Amino acid sequence: MADGTGDLGGRIVKSLLHNGAHVRVIVMLDADSAKVERLYQLGVEVVHADMTDVASVTKACIGVSCVVSALQGLRDVTVNIQSVLL
Repeated sequence: MADGTGDLGGRIVKSLLHNGAHVRVIVMLDADSAKVERLYQLGVEVVHADMTDVASVTKACIGVSCVVSALQGLRDVTVNIQSVLL
């Protein structure tokens, strides 16, 4: 999952966990540490990655079978970062 630190991402993470999925959340390098800690407390695997770097995102996605993106923002996020993720 790309960015499970916000409200939408948190809801998706909880739903996936509730349905028995193993969840890995890719968080940005500058993610709020309190929000990241909440993810750890939920029992998800947290991977920090430079979301502007294809190699960093590729490494974070090794072994996953599905990526869900909850990234939100303006053009820099919805176009630029989502393009790297794709």
